[in-house]
Amino acid sequence: MRILINALSGIGDALMFSPSLKLLHEKLPNYHIDMMVMFKSVSELYKYNPYISKIYFIDFLKQSKLKSLNQLMELRAKDYFISVNVYPSNRIEYNIVNKLICANKRLGHLYTNSSFLRGEFLNNITVNEEPNMHNVLQNTKLISTIIDIKDGEVGPMEIFLSEDDENLAKLYLQKHGIDFQSPIIGFHPGSSTLKNHINKRWDKKKFADLGLRLIKEYGANILLFGDEKELNNNINSLMGGKAHIVLFPGYMESMACLKFCNLMVSNDTAFLHSASALSIPVVSIFGYTNHRELHPWKTKHVIVRKDLDCSPCFFNSPKYAKCKWKGNESFRCIKTIETDEVFSACCELLT
Repeated sequence: MRILINALSGIGDALMFSPSLKLLHEKLPNYHIDMMVMFKSVSELYKYNPYISKIYFIDFLKQSKLKSLNQLMELRAKDYFISVNVYPSNRIEYNIVNKLICANKRLGHLYTNSSFLRGEFLNNITVNEEPNMHNVLQNTKLISTIIDIKDGEVGPMEIFLSEDDENLAKLYLQKHGIDFQSPIIGFHPGSSTLKNHINKRWDKKKFADLGLRLIKEYGANILLFGDEKELNNNINSLMGGKAHIVLFPGYMESMACLKFCNLMVSNDTAFLHSASALSIPVVSIFGYTNHRELHPWKTKHVIVRKDLDCSPCFFNSPKYAKCKWKGNESFRCIKTIETDEVFSACCELLT
């Protein structure tokens, strides 16, 4: 018997399915579990995961629809008994893909902010999205329709690194003068720009000021993660070149470097969740997204956010993030977070 996991969203969302993946493997030991992805980085993320038999990459965003359809038909021919849409998969395209796989049991969510046109009826086993429930638990709630999950069985997120990646990361950090006797602190100041999520980003000048204070007070090594090269270069310049920009072509090499960190400071991004999966303490900076649903899972953390009447205002939907306030007042939920607040959170986790 075969199960197909449709992990068609980005790294963070795919990673938050990892506790469910482990449960499926444990509860259904006679099933082969495969995964379909549309981002190479997600394929890398699960490359060494022992619970996955095979990963299928379909480049829905760049290749022709005909080629994508042909690849889907090849997967359909494998006769999957169960297919699962990883939470959140709240676009009609995801539900069409799940239907085309033609599994006997097609699992997906019924979303609060949705409509008939999202095609959720194409899935034949569904659960309701639950507001303010963590994404990890949204996933386990979905798979609990086919397996029994007891209290306390939902574990941490997991990232499996190769020994080669870890050795390469250690050599890389040594080569660039990282002092392993002092705290190594990772920053991810970027974010996706899709759906206007550039507004998740805390101010680069505040990141730079935070880095300099951590160097002064703790003798910290500051590592800048992410592929936002211009942003990281600007922050390093504001810090007088005292930070180090982690540059690797692949996601997993960056993860291997991240594993050496004693603390991670991040906007609401995949790096926040990756640090959680590696059991690294996290200072998470939240603006308009829901910290109850996306906070660091099962790791020490401090959430820094403004408890505004209008926040959180972004919910799982294909719609773009927007703010009811205009001009300089727009997205003040992230703009009004000050360096002192984030520095205090860092101190709490470093002591």
